[in-house]
Amino acid sequence: EPTSASSNTSTQVTKRSSEKPTTTPTLQPSEKPNVMLTQTQNGTYFLSSLLSETNDLPLNPHAENIPPKRFMEWDMLSDIDQSYAVDKLEYSQNTWNNPGSNLVEEWSFHDLYDSEVEGALGLGLDSEAWDCHINHYYGYWWSELVEKGIDRYYSVLGWDEDKWDNGSSPAETEGMEW
Repeated sequence: EPTSASSNTSTQVTKRSSEKPTTTPTLQPSEKPNVMLTQTQNGTYFLSSLLSETNDLPLNPHAENIPPKRFMEWDMLSDIDQSYAVDKLEYSQNTWNNPGSNLVEEWSFHDLYDSEVEGALGLGLDSEAWDCHINHYYGYWWSELVEKGIDRYYSVLGWDEDKWDNGSSPAETEGMEW
């Protein structure tokens, strides 16, 4: 924990030697990870991070290509893209601009109805992009995460098969923010 010493008008803070994120606010917050986005020729974005340099865990290759349309504000979408979002995926301007607020995002790509798949593909979201960036693999069973090699990322965050499949208790990291 940071320690502080008060004088009449100032507070001095001694930072911990660790720069790990904290669960409660501090006077000196931990630094955000060093991340860089680079646009590729096909319009997707490549995510690079020092995470792979400071951790033995490699980056999830599916997380590296960020679908550009899904993270644009509603007003920046073309009429055709808005039509896919509204007619096929039941987004509104509000749910589009607030990722995670549309119920369709709770479903993995392989569980979507045909019209929803059409909408996702129309917006440039294939199964890998949808499951990683939209559903965050929440529509998967743990065995499916293991099969895809994704379980290791969730294990680092404190998830295991019982917590994931049975909801016995969430991982301690659930709900934490940067």
